[in-house]
Amino acid sequence: MQMKTQSVVVAGAGGNTGSHLLPHLARMANVAQIALIDPDLYEESNVAVQNIDRQDIGKPKVEAQAEKLRKINPRLGVTALQERIEDVPLGLMRCDLLVSCLDSRASRQFVNQIATRLNIQWIDCGVLGSQNLARVNTYTPGLDAPCLECSWSPDDYAQIEQEYLCGAGSGAAFPTMASSALGALAASLMALEIAKLLFGELTGSAATRQVLIDAQNHIMRTTTSRRNPDCRFDHQAWDIQAWRRQPESTTVETALKELGSLQIEGHRFVHALICPGCQRQEQSLRLNRPLVRCPACGKRMVSAGFGSLESLNMESARGYYDLTLAQIGLREGDIISSGSNEHWQMEAA
Repeated sequence: MQMKTQSVVVAGAGGNTGSHLLPHLARMANVAQIALIDPDLYEESNVAVQNIDRQDIGKPKVEAQAEKLRKINPRLGVTALQERIEDVPLGLMRCDLLVSCLDSRASRQFVNQIATRLNIQWIDCGVLGSQNLARVNTYTPGLDAPCLECSWSPDDYAQIEQEYLCGAGSGAAFPTMASSALGALAASLMALEIAKLLFGELTGSAATRQVLIDAQNHIMRTTTSRRNPDCRFDHQAWDIQAWRRQPESTTVETALKELGSLQIEGHRFVHALICPGCQRQEQSLRLNRPLVRCPACGKRMVSAGFGSLESLNMESARGYYDLTLAQIGLREGDIISSGSNEHWQMEAA
């Protein structure tokens, strides 16, 4: 019987755990496609705790790791996305397994919600260097299945890092202070759980659990969780249909006539952008996605003021009908929510 090939998306692919995990994934016989997501470049300090060489310093993390994966397995399909997971078109994250190697609580919350929306299993890991702790959590989406937020208290929500349209932020991700050895331990534990998920050895309630290793005291604990009826997240999956249109050639007017309204999960539309570096301003309708960079100095442009829109309709887009979807910031793979509560993935015609 021919082995089923699998696709995996790894968020935080270049970090302490992600960089140690990737070689294991490249060696799994049934993994055919890996997408790497990480916005950062490698720095001198990363050499001591991450699975890199000195020649990787200054390179985008995803590019350096993609090169290593291709050397391990030349037949592996590797996609490198140098951006935050919040900014990746959601259609590009449709896969067999979504892997989170993220420190940020806000980013992990985003992964939890998107994995549910896309109806895919996901696996999360974490390390705490001060106590030599490594953990792996596996999740299977479903209305009756527990999610990441089912175990969150009001204090957990209060600690979510905040980012605003103006570019201001608060509450940086908590530093793990983890050694290379602890990151490698968490990565190896995660690789073992990933293999079970991909081969179908973890199903149903068994796939929603936490494995915790206390390396300081040589203790291992496994716990399972339950669906919290008071969870703040609705656990709803999307029914996604293909919308075969090119963002470079489809106008705002055409899209609104066909879909009724346009909304991109996690983003808003603004009418003015400003560069916090050189103060350059642009007046136009635009999706406030951090991919937008100042053409003069390259810094991320942010909203110049108030008046952002969660969705566009014929009235709010008046004056911008002739702009293409690409000109207002949409990309192939984006999933558009319409006014009829339908969801459409923009794909090449």
